This record gives sequence, C-alpha cells and structure tokens, in this order.
Amino acid sequence: MGGVTRRQILASASASLLPAADARPNIVFIISDDHHYQCLGAAGNPNVQTPNLDKLASRGVNFANANISTPQCAPSRGVLLSGLESYQTGLDCNSHLAFLRNQRPTIVEQMRQGGYETSLAGKWHIQPSPAECGFSKAPLWKQPAAGPYRDPLLRRGIDGKDEKVSGHITDLFTDAAIEVVRSAKQPYLLWLAYTAPHTPWSVDDKYRQLYAGKGDKLAPPAHPPGGSRFDWETYYAVITHLDEAVGRLIVALESSGQWRKTLVVFLGDNGYLCGTKGLQGKVEAWEESIRVPMIVSGGLTRGRGRLDAPVASVDLPATFLDFARVKPAGALAGVSLRGEIETAKSRRTESFAAWDDGRPEALLVPRAVEPYRTVRTRTHKLIVWKSGKQMLFDLVSDSGESNDLSTAASQSNTLRQLREKLVRRMRATSDPALAWMG
Repeated sequence: MGGVTRRQILASASASLLPAADARPNIVFIISDDHHYQCLGAAGNPNVQTPNLDKLASRGVNFANANISTPQCAPSRGVLLSGLESYQTGLDCNSHLAFLRNQRPTIVEQMRQGGYETSLAGKWHIQPSPAECGFSKAPLWKQPAAGPYRDPLLRRGIDGKDEKVSGHITDLFTDAAIEVVRSAKQPYLLWLAYTAPHTPWSVDDKYRQLYAGKGDKLAPPAHPPGGSRFDWETYYAVITHLDEAVGRLIVALESSGQWRKTLVVFLGDNGYLCGTKGLQGKVEAWEESIRVPMIVSGGLTRGRGRLDAPVASVDLPATFLDFARVKPAGALAGVSLRGEIETAKSRRTESFAAWDDGRPEALLVPRAVEPYRTVRTRTHKLIVWKSGKQMLFDLVSDSGESNDLSTAASQSNTLRQLREKLVRRMRATSDPALAWMG
C-alpha cells in the first residue's frame, strides 16, 4: 500500500470540520473568452441575440460595471484560481504561465479539500496542470490557448493527451459540462471555460444568418464611434452560439433538480477592443478591454436586477469560498460578493485593474503596451502608466474615453481622491508598481 499523501492528510483533517453538504451550493462557473462587455442583450444592446444569458441576468444580479483584474487570458485565469492580483503571483501575461510568487493552494484546491468535487471542462491555458490546481476531474479540456473551433485537439481526463475530437468546440465543452451536472457528487464546482468568442472564429450558417448584411449597424450603442472596422456579424454569431450552449446547460440544471441549490456565475475572461481607437485584441486600459460581462444567478440568488457597483474578477474567488464555507488559506486580494448577490445592493466604491508586461515581444500582443494601473468608480476612471502619464475620464458623460480630464482644474479633487484610492490598494497588495506613483 502506498504512503499517505499530503493532499489526503489535508482532506482528512478538513473533513470533520465540514458543514453538511446540503447546506453548501453547487457552483457552476462559466467563462467566455474575449467578450466585449456590451455584447449581451442584458447590457442594453438590442443588436445581439443572447436570450439565455439575458434570462440568466433577469434571474440574478447583473454586475453591469464589472472589470477584469488583468485583461489577458492566462493572467486572468491566474487571478481567478489564486484570488490574488497578477503582480502578486507572477502569472501576469500570456508569456508567464506559472505562479512564481505567493505559492499556496488554489481556490479550487481549497474547495476540493473542503469537500467539493471539482471538475474542469474547456480551455485551460496556464502551465500548472488541472490536477496541480485542485481539479479532481477534467472530462474534456484544452491546453493551448487558441485553436480551431471544429474538430479541435482536446484532452479527455485529468491526465489526457491531445487528440482530435469531432464536432464544434462550443458544443463539445457543453456536452462535457452537462455530463458533469448529471453525474457529479454534490456539492461540486464546475469550471466551464469556453473559447468563444475568441478567434479564429468558426460558426454555423444558422447563427450567421441572424446578422448577415447588417455590418457596422450592429455595433453596440455605447461603442465608441470611429476606430477601425470590425466584423460584428461573425462576432455576434459566435456569441449567439455560445448563448445557446449556456441555455442547454441551464436546462440540464433545471431538469435534474439542481437549479435551486446552484450558484451560476458567468464572466468574460477579458474584454475585446473591437476596433476601439483603431485597436484590436485586449490588454489596453480602455473600457472595451478591461470591462466584462459578469452575471451571478441560480436558485440561491436572492437579489435581482442590474447593479452598477464597481467590482472586479478578483472578488470571485473570495465569493466562491464564502458560499462554500471554506476559510481561505491566506489573505485574498478580493472581497466576497455574497452581500451583493443576496441583496442586489452594494456600498462598493472602487475596483482596480493592472497590466505589467511592457515588452514588444509579449505573446499575442501586436505592439508594446505600457504597464499601467487603473482605478474605477461608478462615475470615473483614472489610468496611471509606468512612465508617470495619467488620464482621467468621466465614464458617465464620456463612455468612449475621449476627453482626458486629468489637467482640468474642476477635476483636481476627483483626481486626488482616485490617486489616493489607488495608492492604498497598491500598498495593501504589496504592488511593486508603487514606485511609479512618485
């Protein structure tokens, strides 16, 4: 008989401290990829068809002013797994795929030790394996970042190797997630990470025909005018396919009787610039890059409606642990959103975002993006770059961020207050970028 592992000892020690399983919710965490924050009907966009996500929002809390903590695929996932800011862990860009600092059990591992079955379906995109991060199952997943939607190379099982799987990747991941819902021991965490609507797009005609011939007329109402051309038709078609897939998963939760005891969270892993200021991709400090769709729903959500409190993705790990009744293994950078979820009200005053890799060769970034820090409130946003340059925007009257108010005398108090908020946050999280602030 083999020796007892550290993981088994931790699981055994925590078992006697667990609350009754029925008292803790299942958590279904759905991640979309490169999702412009306005590309949901629930975001006030009448041009895109997302009936299932809109219904999900109507049955819970739509965090309409949420931002991602670091706007790129791998570091975004690092934040969600660790509950720490990217600069706290060292997993800060797509070319730094490992946690380099503050090593501790991931949020997933802590939930597994706390009695949750933990399953991964979908895109992974960081260096530590799913098993190393606490997943007990991984029925169908993808290790590399981008790739074809049709007949993709995927892995079956926690130790699986790449193999071609026939079908469309959005449907394949959904089928795997539905099987988890039907067979998982409760309580469980299902981490479902889609590749949609990340490029390279591939979409069936039935979705494409919904938008054919409409072109630039499809741009979201608040999307900044000008900029470079963008293929809204295909982008929306991919999102509508994604929406249909989410709808199938929700039906599975309902038909199995699990909806009433499940928390469903939908989040964009980062935004998408879609031609804003002539830019594509993400990473930049502009709203289309750092602001994301974020919906918390399910049978356990008591609150209902749209909430404009400034929250960030780093708050979700604390939220999961809170609902799971698992004490964090260490200090977290985020704060639980349980109160907001239960009341659809919030006293939150600010949220933050960061970018650190200023190298021209940064993976998948077509040009160098100067490192920055941002602080956002319900009404304003301050961006401070490494060079010391700063910009201040009124997000209510100037959602396109075209009028920099940082030198306006009338905004001097707002600028000072936002800088103070940012410095306090940087000190609290031991941010090495404090040196930028002078």
